[in-house]
Amino acid sequence: MRRFLAAFFVLIASALLVVFLTKKTAGSAEKGQEAGESDSQDVRTSGAADTESAVGLEDSSVVSFMPLKPDETLLSSMGIDLDGDNLDDEILIVRKAGNPFLYIIIGLYNPQTTLYDRVSELKTEVTQFKSFSYNGMDVAGDHKTALVYQGFTDDGHAVLQMYYCSRRGLTKIGDFKSDGTIFIQQYNRTDTYELSQSSGRSFPVWTYASDTREGAGSLSQVQTEYEWDPALQRYAQARQIFVAGKSIAAAELAKIQDGTVETFANYLNGLWYKTDNEEDEIRYIFLDYKNAEVIFLAGDAQEVYNWQNSNLYRNGIYLSTVNASIENLRRRFDISLTGLDEMRVHVYDDVRMRIGADALWNGNYKKMKSAAEFPTGERDTSKLDSMRERLEEIKFWSAPDGALLSFKNGAYSITGETLNESGVYCVSLVADDLVIQFNSRSADRYIGNVYLIQYEKKTVEPTAKEKARGKKPTVVEDKNVLVLRPAQIMSSAAYEMSGRALTLTAEDGR
Repeated sequence: MRRFLAAFFVLIASALLVVFLTKKTAGSAEKGQEAGESDSQDVRTSGAADTESAVGLEDSSVVSFMPLKPDETLLSSMGIDLDGDNLDDEILIVRKAGNPFLYIIIGLYNPQTTLYDRVSELKTEVTQFKSFSYNGMDVAGDHKTALVYQGFTDDGHAVLQMYYCSRRGLTKIGDFKSDGTIFIQQYNRTDTYELSQSSGRSFPVWTYASDTREGAGSLSQVQTEYEWDPALQRYAQARQIFVAGKSIAAAELAKIQDGTVETFANYLNGLWYKTDNEEDEIRYIFLDYKNAEVIFLAGDAQEVYNWQNSNLYRNGIYLSTVNASIENLRRRFDISLTGLDEMRVHVYDDVRMRIGADALWNGNYKKMKSAAEFPTGERDTSKLDSMRERLEEIKFWSAPDGALLSFKNGAYSITGETLNESGVYCVSLVADDLVIQFNSRSADRYIGNVYLIQYEKKTVEPTAKEKARGKKPTVVEDKNVLVLRPAQIMSSAAYEMSGRALTLTAEDGR
């Protein structure tokens, strides 16, 4: 009996010891993981791309239904029907030992064995997992799901590839690479498509690449559209658009882009306003590299995103951000230079999400200058005085619809077949922009309140003798044509707004 009681107490003590050690080990592992996650948030690099945290890559919550090989580390998994049998297949993203590139493993579900058959293995050109995105998407509109992945290579090029998948393997249907932006332009499809009663419109793919024909300092771009070709069963080039950009001296460009994220990001620091707003309110983007934040401002609302990852390309930078409040809401966008204080922004979520409200942030932006950046001495008002004088020395300025505007002693009048408006006007200099404001006495107004005003540009061709001497065409101001663009005045600058622009031509030609 004593032997039995001794054995019983030894058994109980052993069980309690096992429970205690298990809890202690689990607690230590949890603390270690929390410490690793905290340390990973402070990782920052000055190279062409931000480094990644090993802790962030090896997420223990990611599981696979397919067995991995000994040299494979699982980074991500997703279930999608790739072969059209209405059963989810498995896509794995893995990294192999001794190989920096990401691999995509395709496993098709086999209902007979209830297992996933490993049918394809795809080596990508991407090494940075944070810049990598993938999903299944019906790009052709024929209810056939394609595997789509995109990311950035180590040399700063964007890459996007599309594949159809079957048990025979992968068939490439789209292959795009650029030193700029690549994106899929998604459309809302019809209700009959959503009900599988009809085909849908295919999604075109756009690439933005540098136009190097004008030299290294040029910011011009080549925009290429690719459309789905049903006959070829792949994407083919449809058209190209050459978009002229400003030229920046090589010395100035080198100060902005010296091959490091930090230099270019510090140049971007500050508040940028959208110049081509489609609504009454101005949209702003505030970039803060030091605190790793990107803030989107519109009216009284703001969204704060954590700046996670950066990749440089020839004339721009690619950013990956995560919403500070909602961790699974990610926003990616590309910034390309169009001038020393101008940039073009394309905002999008990864290929997993349909383009929606983010498209409102796409467009051109200018950097907002603080009051401290403006000269403190006496301002040069010669441009302002010249514009005031020119407005009033012309008897009539005619609008395209036949309306006639006249300016005299700070007052204006507008006449036409059904028009008879009058009031006072004021031309002022806000920052470096000329602004004209109208205060009408009429209830029914022909003209708005505030406009940016400037002369139209024209090209003057050289004479035959000047051409022989090598003179090139010059662009000058045409003081017989005025362009008025709707604007809004803030404390230190004037911003262009959406609305009807007005072109005025000197009626008497003086």
